[in-house]
Amino acid sequence: MGPPDPIPDPLPSRPKPKKEDGDKSKPAWEELYRESDAPWELPEEINRTLASRAAAYQEFARRFTCTETARSAKYRGDEASKEVNRKYSYLLTTEPAIGSFKESRYKINRNGKVQRGEVKDEEKFPPAYAWVYLFSGFNQGFFAYRDLGDYYDGFDWVREIQFKGSFRFTDGKDIRQWEGIALVDAATFTPIEIRAEPIGQRDHIRGLYRRWSTAFNLAGLRFAPRPFGYSCQVNFRLREAGLTFPTQLRYDTFRAVSNLQSIPWKASTRDYTNYRFFNVGTTEDLGDTAGETP
Repeated sequence: MGPPDPIPDPLPSRPKPKKEDGDKSKPAWEELYRESDAPWELPEEINRTLASRAAAYQEFARRFTCTETARSAKYRGDEASKEVNRKYSYLLTTEPAIGSFKESRYKINRNGKVQRGEVKDEEKFPPAYAWVYLFSGFNQGFFAYRDLGDYYDGFDWVREIQFKGSFRFTDGKDIRQWEGIALVDAATFTPIEIRAEPIGQRDHIRGLYRRWSTAFNLAGLRFAPRPFGYSCQVNFRLREAGLTFPTQLRYDTFRAVSNLQSIPWKASTRDYTNYRFFNVGTTEDLGDTAGETP
C-alpha cells in the first residue's frame, strides 16, 4: 500500500460574481457571500418542503454505517505538514433528536478489519450529519433564511439559500452558531453543498486582529489572543432513497495577518464512503437525480 494522499487543496467555491480587477478591499473570509436584496424570509411552501426533507433524515440516522477517512494537517506557509490519517468504521447511535446524536467510531486496521473498542475522535465543530437538519422544523425557529435564486451548476439544477443562525459563536459545536450558503437540489430540496463560517466572523476577526496588533509585545510575544477564523464545507454526493448523504466534511482554520489578509493554519477533512443501509433500498447512485422521499 502506497503512502496516504496528502490533504487536498481547499474545495473550489461555487460560481459567484467576479470582483473587478485590482479590488483588494475584501479579505478572504468575506468571499462566502454576495450582495442581495432578497428578503430574509422563505415562502411557506418551501419552508414546509425543506422541513419535510430534514425530518426524513431522522429516520435514517440509525440505519446506516460507512467508512470514515479522517485526515488533518497543519500548515507551514502555504504547504501542509504534520499530516495525520485515520480510518474508522462509522455509525450513529442513540435515538437522535433533531441535530443531536452520538457518533461511534471503531478503528480499521491495515488488513481492513474493524477493531474492538470505540475511539474518541470528534471535531470541535458540528459533525457532517448535523448539517442535514439545517432546515428542520425545529431549527427553523433559530435561523433566518433567504432565497438567492436557482441556476444550473454543471448537471445539477440548484437553489441557493443563505442562512444565519441566532446563537453567539462559542464552542462552534452547534450549527445554530454558524451562517453561510446552502445549495439544495432545486427539484427535491435535498442538500448538495453547504458552506459556512461562524456568525459575525468578519467583524469579530477584525476586532481580534486590532486587539492583537496593538497588544503589548514582549520579544515577539503579544499579550492577546491570536486572530483565528474558521470555515466549513460539506458535500452531499451520495443519493439514496430520495435523500443525499454527506460524502465529505472539511473544516479550515486560518489566521489573520492583516485587516485584509489571512494565511492557512490547519485543515481537517473527513470522507464518507462504503455506505451500508439497513431496512432501505440499496440502489446507491452517485450523481443521478434524487427520487421521492421514502
